Amino acid sequence: MNMMLVKRQSWNIGIVLIATILGAWQISRLPVFGSYEARTFLLGILPIALLSMGQAIIIIGGGINLAIGAESVLINCLAARFMVGKSFIACVLLTLLFLLVSILVGALTGLIISKSKIADIIVTLATSFILIGLAMYIQPSPGGGMNLTLAQMISGKGSAFLPPLITLILPLVVIWLPLYRSRTGIAMFAIGSNKDSAFLSGVNVDFTRIKLYAVGGLFAGISGIALTAITLSGSPFASISNTATLNSVAGAVLGGVALSGGVGGLTGPALAALILYFIPTILLNYGIDPAYSQIITGALTILVVLAGGLIRNRGKKN
Repeated sequence: MNMMLVKRQSWNIGIVLIATILGAWQISRLPVFGSYEARTFLLGILPIALLSMGQAIIIIGGGINLAIGAESVLINCLAARFMVGKSFIACVLLTLLFLLVSILVGALTGLIISKSKIADIIVTLATSFILIGLAMYIQPSPGGGMNLTLAQMISGKGSAFLPPLITLILPLVVIWLPLYRSRTGIAMFAIGSNKDSAFLSGVNVDFTRIKLYAVGGLFAGISGIALTAITLSGSPFASISNTATLNSVAGAVLGGVALSGGVGGLTGPALAALILYFIPTILLNYGIDPAYSQIITGALTILVVLAGGLIRNRGKKN
């Protein structure tokens, strides 16, 4: 039984080992490592880890969301635009409202995909343009803000690393675990494995996909709120959205989620965000332009997809 558990978690164990090695190397380069540095690490991975988890849910269900970065940017701009100068209570209420908006945006995207039968990649790509346009209308240039008390509750202050750690872990406990154990979670894996078989088994494929896109939108919304708390501003640039989306896919794939669907979880993508965070940092320490990290990230993603395909094909033959 223990060996079976180890085998099932082998990918996550591998991700933990790689992240630990890279983290140990990075820590060894610092003159001192304490709670302040730990908070810096957490703030560096928090938005992309949340996006990777949201993307992972959709990919497990057999889809992909190329608008997830734009959803996060939209919520970031909404929060920065309307929370600046507001009281703590007002900002909390606005946070709940904007998270609801992110859920509705995700659900609407899933609805369009389900009813139109157009490929996810086309619908979500078009959606990303619309959302970035809305973000630019709401926040034409970088700026805005958030109530400082709420921001510090999300991102911490000084050497307080527990707030961002809680912000990272809480969605896993509150959203992912109930979803994983629910009928929707079972349907998610069934649809990702074989949509036709899931339909014949009585799964409402369209409604399940709408719910999965809604949950993915919720994670994007949390990411946008977290980004606002970290930067105390909003930025409507498409380049931020595109990079965030690509990193969310890379984080999900590196975290053990199969692009073919039906395989994976959220712990791996959350840990994979650490690897994506360390790559440009390590390049910078060696005097290499951090922009090359995109090349490394892309190459790693391709290698992981190829390796996953070979493993699955070998499993089918056996």
